[in-house]
Amino acid sequence: MEVILIRHAKAESRDPASWPDDDARPLTAEGRAEQRATARTMKKMGIKFDFLVTSPLLRARETAEIVAKAYRWPEAPQVADELGHGYAPGAVVKLLARFPPSAVVALVGHEPDFSHFTAALATKDGKLNIAVKKSGVVGIEFEGPADLGTGTLIYHLKPGQLRRLAER
Repeated sequence: MEVILIRHAKAESRDPASWPDDDARPLTAEGRAEQRATARTMKKMGIKFDFLVTSPLLRARETAEIVAKAYRWPEAPQVADELGHGYAPGAVVKLLARFPPSAVVALVGHEPDFSHFTAALATKDGKLNIAVKKSGVVGIEFEGPADLGTGTLIYHLKPGQLRRLAER
């Protein structure tokens, strides 16, 4: 299995007056533009996936929709509560177990969850100094099904790196 982690793009600032429910906080115009560029670059680099799954929070769903559009994805991204509130690495591993062991699964979610999840998947002790930036992309490969401590980090792309690659 291969797991691709895509952190949601830049979202509006937390503001209870504008978004009493923080789950409904949307992407900014800048975040949408950056995510479109990121998705185009991912596709240009040959990053492919068989399944696209997102957190239920609006900013993640909007990010997943941008990725789906860039890839001309034939269906709406799947929504998984495991990627939203109450996030736990073990629960996300159980989510991944629903997919074939040979699948490439793209997950769209949040921080600090994705940095912790990357560390949990790629190291035995769960300690890895890594930060997944907004619109950043991480790839982790497994010899079989995804499990904690058994993955190999194959790439960690920051939005600035993706922008520079898009200019080539």
